[in-house]
Amino acid sequence: MTSSSTPRADIQLPAAVHDRLIERLKSNSLELPVLPEVASQVVTLSNDPNADTRRLAQLIQRDQAMAGHLMRMANSPFYSPKIPLVSLDQVVSRMGMKRIREIALIISCQSKVFKVPGYEALVKSHFRHSLAAAAFAQEIARSRRWNVEEAFLCGLLHDVGWPVLLQELVDLYKSCDVAFELPVAEAVISALHTRIGSDLVKHWSLPARLGEAILYHHDPLSSTIASQTAMMTNLADDLAHLTVPLLDNPRAVNEDSVRAHPMLQHLNMYPDEMDALLAMREHITQMIEAVA
Repeated sequence: MTSSSTPRADIQLPAAVHDRLIERLKSNSLELPVLPEVASQVVTLSNDPNADTRRLAQLIQRDQAMAGHLMRMANSPFYSPKIPLVSLDQVVSRMGMKRIREIALIISCQSKVFKVPGYEALVKSHFRHSLAAAAFAQEIARSRRWNVEEAFLCGLLHDVGWPVLLQELVDLYKSCDVAFELPVAEAVISALHTRIGSDLVKHWSLPARLGEAILYHHDPLSSTIASQTAMMTNLADDLAHLTVPLLDNPRAVNEDSVRAHPMLQHLNMYPDEMDALLAMREHITQMIEAVA
């Protein structure tokens, strides 16, 4: 971890918690969630240009829970297939490897990463927000003729460091026998979540550009290899805040601020394109209600 990944001086963590957190950050020993075995292998297979869909279907069939979740997700309003998909082979052949990777990551995040006992409602609101950001990001990418699958993953995973850090801090407070303070924890998470999220996607063997976009999604102009993607994720993040407000409401976003968003000029987006995005809010909300 770099020095920029340490908590700000004005965040008053209890001394024992602060010291242990700093130690873990400096030694890169923060515990990062591991993808379930099949999801991890799906990611690996999707990175192989010579892999075929039969291998992918055979892999998923080894995990009946994953297969069942994937069938339900593929037939949900989030993906809105033109005809019902009735078999795993049909899902894999019609959706392709990158979409299957996407769904596997959604399932893994929902069931494993976005889980912090005692904070279920708060963490669920962050997962719903991330789904909304993913939906908006892919629409922005589609309008710009960019990589839609990459855009979706940037939106889905842009705040993945948030629940990871929340769980870490809950555990640290407990191990130090100190009463947990959510507002203080959230201030630390705000300062560190982009770095931890970037580290996590690298840990999951996802593309480096994705990690870079997550790292800089609050400061996209500082990115060197993924500035356009980081700008797109920044805008999608605010559209998601407007559409699916978080329970802890860390940032006030209204329609006027989105229409005057500083990324619009950099993305070469026009008012009618923003109108189209804002018109999708109800539809995106309904899609999220169906899966989360």
